Amino acid sequence: MVLKRRTMLQGVLAGAVLSGCSSGPATTVPTVSPQNPFRVDEGAAVDVVIGDEYGGFAAAAYRKKYASASVTPKLTAQLPEELLPRFATGTPPDVVLSSGDGALDLGRLVKDNQLSDLRRLLTAPSWDDPNKAVKDQLLPQLLDAGRYDGTQRTLNYIATVYGLWYSASMFQRNNWDVPKTWPDLLALGTDMKAAGIGPFIYAGAHPYYLLELVLTLAAKSGGADVLKRIDNLEAGAWKDEHVTRAIVAVGELAKRGLIAPGSAKYDHLGSQKRFLAGKAGMLPCGNWLENEMKGQIPADFALTMFAVPALDSSPALVSGLHVAATAPFLVPAKAKNAAGGFEYLRAQLSQDVAAQVSSESNQLTIVRGSADGLEIGSALRSARDLLSAAGDQIITWYFDSWYPEFATAAAAATGQFLAGGLQQSEWTARIQAAADKLEQDNAITKYRRD
Repeated sequence: MVLKRRTMLQGVLAGAVLSGCSSGPATTVPTVSPQNPFRVDEGAAVDVVIGDEYGGFAAAAYRKKYASASVTPKLTAQLPEELLPRFATGTPPDVVLSSGDGALDLGRLVKDNQLSDLRRLLTAPSWDDPNKAVKDQLLPQLLDAGRYDGTQRTLNYIATVYGLWYSASMFQRNNWDVPKTWPDLLALGTDMKAAGIGPFIYAGAHPYYLLELVLTLAAKSGGADVLKRIDNLEAGAWKDEHVTRAIVAVGELAKRGLIAPGSAKYDHLGSQKRFLAGKAGMLPCGNWLENEMKGQIPADFALTMFAVPALDSSPALVSGLHVAATAPFLVPAKAKNAAGGFEYLRAQLSQDVAAQVSSESNQLTIVRGSADGLEIGSALRSARDLLSAAGDQIITWYFDSWYPEFATAAAAATGQFLAGGLQQSEWTARIQAAADKLEQDNAITKYRRD
């Protein structure tokens, strides 16, 4: 159909544009601008499905900008049950937050070409400043978590900081200093033991916390490449001298009797309750601890985190900090309003929305500096300050999400080692053999870090 040249009518219809093949108003195609980089149709509804409440915080900002748009995020704990049929029929939502207990199998969706490439989101002007790209406001080291074969398929929004928790009030009463090196930590443990406190407690039922400790120590000692080689399943990666030094150092906790009694049998809640009751001085965990134990933290406890101290005084990463990017947002490839989905994420990555997430959900985000200046408790404040101090020395790894069965086996071996069931050489040999077997298994899709 050929469209006739537009004409301007006079009188009461002045200014109305008609096409030669329609008696109604023509649809105006939005133009690209820093304020509307994705050609958003201002009146189009945005279908948002989320696994956690904070995923809906951008809705208000979106509606404020596009007053005629309908944006009502749907919160569900059953993402696979609700969304997989929609993906299968080509009618997925416009944006999804895959988090909570019922998260989606993202690897499968990527393999089936169901997820949009988000690189255009990262290079678009930011919601806050059109002179800056979205990616310039984010912690760049945490973007890798959503990359598959070099393509950004998800935007992992929450920055989870790992470290060692302690009671600042207990430390103050006993005149204890936060340890700067691993020998300092062992000496502190000896003082705690003398004071009748189990120095170090962990969840033996979930030995991943111990493996996390080993990997962080190895990276602080030898640099980020130690973990890149592990992620890439390179030959001998688990035999690296820095990994060996790290597992031996963690073993010193048991050798010196610095493990709180019963740790090997506790689950995460059991170990955390003992810690909060003042029965143990240090606990390895991520900064979700405060939310998980809400209502059980004594008012005068002053829950605080410190970074895993380096093995010695000359580490490769002086301020290295393990941070994991979780809670992936995605825009389905077949979304009806993909432009609205991209724009929704642009709003979610704004300073104001990210600050609201930190204030109301007690979590940190990948939006750089968005939690600065907020009135938050000692726990989140300490995690925020550690993240800020880490700068570009953020420690990450991905094999645990790429190859979960292998990660579970490595964690189990670490638990056995600390409980006295394995020697260090056996620990190394067992995990390296499992990594080699995984690398040679052509039935398993492999991923690579640059």
